[in-house]
Amino acid sequence: MKQQGGMATLWTASCLIFITSLLAWMTLRSVMSETRRSQQQFYAAQAFANSESLLETSIALIDSTYSGQDIAIDTAFWRNASRSQCPASHAALQWQCLKWSGSGLALALALGNFDQRIAELQWPESIDPANSFVLFVRDVKMSPHKVKIMAQVSLNAEQAGVGSRATVQQSVYIPLSSPWIPPPLEISPPTKPTGCIPLEWQKLFGSISPAQLKAISDAQVQNDLSNLTQPSRSVYWIDSPHTWTQSLGSQNSPVVLIFSANACAVQCPQIATSAAITGMVYFQSANACQNPVPLLTSNPEAYHYDWPAGIDARRVQRVSGSWKNAGF
Repeated sequence: MKQQGGMATLWTASCLIFITSLLAWMTLRSVMSETRRSQQQFYAAQAFANSESLLETSIALIDSTYSGQDIAIDTAFWRNASRSQCPASHAALQWQCLKWSGSGLALALALGNFDQRIAELQWPESIDPANSFVLFVRDVKMSPHKVKIMAQVSLNAEQAGVGSRATVQQSVYIPLSSPWIPPPLEISPPTKPTGCIPLEWQKLFGSISPAQLKAISDAQVQNDLSNLTQPSRSVYWIDSPHTWTQSLGSQNSPVVLIFSANACAVQCPQIATSAAITGMVYFQSANACQNPVPLLTSNPEAYHYDWPAGIDARRVQRVSGSWKNAGF
């Protein structure tokens, strides 16, 4: 009887020890999981802080690049952009992308010396250059004045959280176009040949400047848009005085064709009678040349870019609600 009682006591004690050990193991495992989770959150927060810092630095740099500068700086800023640098979600023809890698040398080679402040951009020491970058993206057809800036940071092997990654993005408006105000002047196709008489720019284009439209034309050319692509090119800045022979535009996709002062200084460019232009033809002429113009129609859609009411289009500004802590 005593032997059976001893066995029961031993069995009970063994079960208690086993249960106690199991609870201790589970508690230790829970503590270790919480520790790892806390470490991962710390590493993620570190990567996020670096990516947000890089984003803010990039916004400050694009602000200093565009503010108070001749709009020709736009062509210099984007001269090494290409669609090949775009993510898969922005593979359509109208997207233009400029990618800065985490390598200071690659950045300097890509941008040249047009802005030393950008070429000398300091990247955080904790990042992995091979997996960290800043990406500038814009639609040169529909909204060339709106730039999405995406910053991605991945921690390097010297960090305890190696591989931790964070991506943030923000869109900004750049002073590449201006809010469009409907012109008070309506121009209809002439019933008979008329002279190439210069019209006041503001009556047709409002506050958008010739330099801005030229920059948009350059951006569309750089991105390989043409009358044969989808989407098609919408802004044509022409410096040649030769007769124009291409038919351009459609009711769904009108164009604006501008013969510059350089072209008109040689002679008033002519448009061949076989060429149909749907949109607007404008001569930046100062000599009132008298060559006939077969078609001159007013259609603002080719150069009408949406701006929020009351925004100051003369400087770089953030697009409200565009900040995002996520991927592309």
